[in-house]
Amino acid sequence: MKKRFYVFSAGCIRRGLDTIHMQRYFQVNGWALTRWIRRADLIIVATCGVVRLNEINSLKGIAEAARKKRASARIVVTGCLPIINPEEIHKLGDFICVPTKQDDKLDAIIQAKIPYAEVAAPDSITDNPDIVNYLVARSFCRRSTLYKKLFHAFSMNGRFLAVSVSVNRAIEYLKSLISKTPCKKVVPYFNIKIGDGCMSECTFCATRFATGQLRSRPKELIIADFRSGLEKGYKIFQLIAEDTGCYGLDIGSSLADLLKTIFAIEGDYQLVIIDCCPQWLVEQHDEIIPVLVAHQDKIKELFVPVQSGCDRVLQRMKRKYTARQVTEVLKELNERAPALALRTSLLIGFPGETDRDFEDTKQFLQGIKFAEVTVNRYEDRPNTESSAMADKVRPETIEARAQFLADKMGCRVLS
Repeated sequence: MKKRFYVFSAGCIRRGLDTIHMQRYFQVNGWALTRWIRRADLIIVATCGVVRLNEINSLKGIAEAARKKRASARIVVTGCLPIINPEEIHKLGDFICVPTKQDDKLDAIIQAKIPYAEVAAPDSITDNPDIVNYLVARSFCRRSTLYKKLFHAFSMNGRFLAVSVSVNRAIEYLKSLISKTPCKKVVPYFNIKIGDGCMSECTFCATRFATGQLRSRPKELIIADFRSGLEKGYKIFQLIAEDTGCYGLDIGSSLADLLKTIFAIEGDYQLVIIDCCPQWLVEQHDEIIPVLVAHQDKIKELFVPVQSGCDRVLQRMKRKYTARQVTEVLKELNERAPALALRTSLLIGFPGETDRDFEDTKQFLQGIKFAEVTVNRYEDRPNTESSAMADKVRPETIEARAQFLADKMGCRVLS
């Protein structure tokens, strides 16, 4: 009888893809996937520690796995939390920790015949509906406090997640009938990881402790993945990294060079480029901007996390650009590439952020046309420089600023 494994991912799309990679790995090594914790011989819990909410969901997943597992079953905790906040994990029990980027340690744990490194990485998270539904359902928490409580209670229940997603789709369909507008279709992306880690030292970020320094994938492997996606019929390709903007700087290449190679391939497709730090659009302006402008019809969206529109705050964050530099480059994209949808995110309430600083951020937003602006409330994360800063902004002030951006400027508050 085959040994059975259970997987749960409380992380981002990157950790979701890592979890699917593990799923494939276990299956090619003769294990069978189960959707029931109590039936599993090995339980994988992929964690996230970027914000406290994700950390809480991760810890709840570990605790529930420990409560429901068979006496002989083992629990493996993966993802970023074993590096970011291992103390919280150890409070729950004694588990096998395999932090992100150390996945090959699984080989010894299951005595694998086929090593982890030899198992092809996934192109999508659709191989596991529970992971897809978890990510979709988690987004509903932003709309309803009541649902957020239900999600916390039942986030590891596959049926709850599936029903949540189905009900939401039904509601959206009814809305489309009433408004006589087309219902938005869910189109699966072909996800291509172009690198791991980053080159930044942001004072608020704990994720970088887990993901480490930049490690770009060779361009030929990325192109092979892209061609594979085209052969499978995908139309939208999402480039994934902790920071896509610094791609290639460790291997004598660049994001612009990678994009040129991709765009030289004919086909009916568009790219989604996420998490491109503005620093690289500024520093590599003459190389990257012409590529984005020339191929704007091939780019569905570009996500540029600006974080703040205030130079004083950006400096304290150790973001290596000024608000003026970012304004100039993004305005240029607005003007020269109107077909390109720009998205950004803000971190509100960073230590020392004054009312005047917040006004600078509001003015920054008014000067750029964004397709979407998301907002995160600042919170201390373990061992970050900002967590040791003394001049913290009061929670009620952070909340008021976040709500102002949501109510008056159309931003979407995430956490």
